[in-house]
Amino acid sequence: MATQKNTKHSVYRVGGLKGDHCRDRIEHTLSHLHGVSSVKVDLASKQVSVSHDEAVTPSGYIEETLQSLGYSIQG
Repeated sequence: MATQKNTKHSVYRVGGLKGDHCRDRIEHTLSHLHGVSSVKVDLASKQVSVSHDEAVTPSGYIEETLQSLGYSIQG
């Protein structure tokens, strides 16, 4: 489990979110990454919130994982 000291909360605007299937897929995949402690997908705002240990799972790796699932990261 991530330690309090290294835990980072990252929020991503994600393109391509279409419904419950997308939410479930993202939450399932990201929650299984080592160092990730929580994942929440908000379909209305098209945002993915992730609490993770930055030393174990950097933000860039989370972005790459989302892109590998077929979603785009929006600025």
